[in-house]
Amino acid sequence: MKSVSIFMVFILIIAGSCSKKEAAVKSMEGLEPPQLLEKANKSYAQGNMDDAIEAYEIIYNRYPTSREYISAVLGMARAYNNMGEFERGFSLLYNLIRENMVPSRVPEIYNEMARYYEVTAAYSKEAGISREGEDYQKAIEYYKKAIDYPNSDDAEAKSYAQFQIGELELKMDNYDQAALAYQSTMYRFSGTEWAQLAEQRMDQMRQEGKTTISPLKKTGTGQGSPKPDSKDEEIPGEVESIKKPDKNTDEPE
Repeated sequence: MKSVSIFMVFILIIAGSCSKKEAAVKSMEGLEPPQLLEKANKSYAQGNMDDAIEAYEIIYNRYPTSREYISAVLGMARAYNNMGEFERGFSLLYNLIRENMVPSRVPEIYNEMARYYEVTAAYSKEAGISREGEDYQKAIEYYKKAIDYPNSDDAEAKSYAQFQIGELELKMDNYDQAALAYQSTMYRFSGTEWAQLAEQRMDQMRQEGKTTISPLKKTGTGQGSPKPDSKDEEIPGEVESIKKPDKNTDEPE
């Protein structure tokens, strides 16, 4: 009798959850993709991942050719990652990169894939699993993909990726590698917010005695790459081809 009561409670909980979701979806009937995206982003900002996903999913399922589609998939992946459903979030990003619908936004997608590994690194550290460094290296690989992707001029996404490489190298105590990454941010993406932050990081590192590498003198704006003055100040050149993730090995470039 007791087991029957528990079973009935379980059924009622599931039914209540389903009806709540149906009501939420029904309340969004008639909304266009821009309105749905705004609603989803607002829920995400408020920390309500379930409501955010419900709104993102409507765009994902019903409006795959809309301008809001990619933003919805990115938002949905972030929400799943925040909920600890990492594989589900990464799968969305992987499929999005394979679709390659809007090449100009590919660096942004690669950045989100890199953040996936940053988040899993944080979870690994909390769980006492010694794979933090491995996850950071995976994140760096995807940030490099964002930077080197040839069919996009998204300076915001690429400068962020270059800066984040410095941040991750710094977390791993690879001080000179971090300094070189910051230096590259300043040169290749001069005038961006991330170039300014990179200069601040380098100044701080030098004050703390963590590197002797000096910021190179900047000339002009944009993504130029002037020659360094010395060997120690050499900017990293072409990035090696990156190993594909353990799963989904047929990822396109």
